[in-house]
Amino acid sequence: MDTGQNKKESPKILIVDDIQMNVEILREILSEEGYEPLCALSVEQALDIMKEKMPQLILTDFTMPGMDGLEFCRLLKSNPMTRDIPLIFATVADSSADKRKAFEAGVADFIRKPFEPIEIIMRVKNQMNAYHIRQELEDYNRMMHKMVTDQKKQVEKEQENVLLALAKVVEKRSALAGTHIDNVGHNSRLLAQCLQLIPKYENLVSNNFIETIGTAARLHDIGNLLIPDDVLLKGYTSKEEREKAVVRRHTEEGAKILEEIGSGNKESHFLNMAILICCYHHAKWDGSGYPQGVKGEEIPLAARITAVANDFDNLLEARYSRERHTVEESVAIINEGSGTAYDARIIEVFNKVVKQMRIH
Repeated sequence: MDTGQNKKESPKILIVDDIQMNVEILREILSEEGYEPLCALSVEQALDIMKEKMPQLILTDFTMPGMDGLEFCRLLKSNPMTRDIPLIFATVADSSADKRKAFEAGVADFIRKPFEPIEIIMRVKNQMNAYHIRQELEDYNRMMHKMVTDQKKQVEKEQENVLLALAKVVEKRSALAGTHIDNVGHNSRLLAQCLQLIPKYENLVSNNFIETIGTAARLHDIGNLLIPDDVLLKGYTSKEEREKAVVRRHTEEGAKILEEIGSGNKESHFLNMAILICCYHHAKWDGSGYPQGVKGEEIPLAARITAVANDFDNLLEARYSRERHTVEESVAIINEGSGTAYDARIIEVFNKVVKQMRIH
C-alpha cells in the first residue's frame, strides 16, 4: 500500500506577475501539468516565498512596478544559492535590445503574451529537463570527486604505512634500534600541539599540521637506508670527517627518496612535510647545521620542531655520545642550544611539556 511517503515531490515553479489574471492563467496551466505553482504579485513577494520554498524554475513578467524582471534576474544570478535556477520571461515586448539584455543577464527563454498553453508547457518542460540534467551532472561530478578523493586518501594511507614500515626497517639496521622513531613522532606532535597556543605560531600550526607531523616526523632518518652499514653502525660517534660527511648525507638522501615516491602526488601534505623534515632536521638556528647556511626561520617549522624531539631522544639513547644521558642532563643540553641550535620559542614549549614527553 502506498502511504504517500515515497511519492515524488512535484517540481515547484515560481510565477511572478503584477497582474492577478496572468498569475491565475499560468497557475492553472502549470497545475494541470503536475507542477506546484508558487504565486507572487511582485518581486518582493517572490523573494519572501523563496525563503520558505526554493523553486526549480521561475516564470516572471519582464516589466513590473518596483524591481522589474531584469533586476530580479540579475539579483538571482549573483547569488550562488539561486544562480542555477532557470528563468523564463513572460512579456509582450519583442525588442531585440530587450532580449539581448535579458539573455546577458542570464534569462533562459521567453514566453509571449497573450499566453498559448502549449507554448508555455513546451518551454517549461524544456527548461525543467535541462535543469534536471544539470543537477544530475552536478550530482555525478560530486560523486566522482568524492570517489577520487576517497581513493586518493586510501592510496596516501597505504603509502604512509609502507614508508613507516620502511623507516622501522632502517631503524633496525642501527645498533641503537628501539623506540626512537615512535618517540620522535609522539614528541613532535606534542610540541606542535602546545606551540599552537603561542600567538606567533597559532596561524601556522593547524590541527592538520599537528596530526601530520606526528607521522611525518617518524620518517626523519629514512635517508639512512642509503648509508653503508659500517658507517651507519658507528652513528654519530665517528671521529672521521669522511664518515661524518657520509652520515650527514642521510638528510638529502631521505628527501630525495620521498620526492621520488611522491612525484605523482604533489598535493600530499604528509609527504611534503616529511620531505622538509628529512632535509632540514639537522639545520641549526644559527646556521651552523646542515644543509649548510640554512638558519632561523628559513628552516621549515616542522623541521625545527622535529629537531628538538630528535635531539632529545638521541641524547637519551647515547646517539650523540658514547654514554647515555639522564633526562635532566638531556634537558640541560637542549636548553644550552636555545637560540643557537634551536628556535627559542620551541624550547620554551619544550620546557613546559618535557615531563609529558615519551622517553622509553
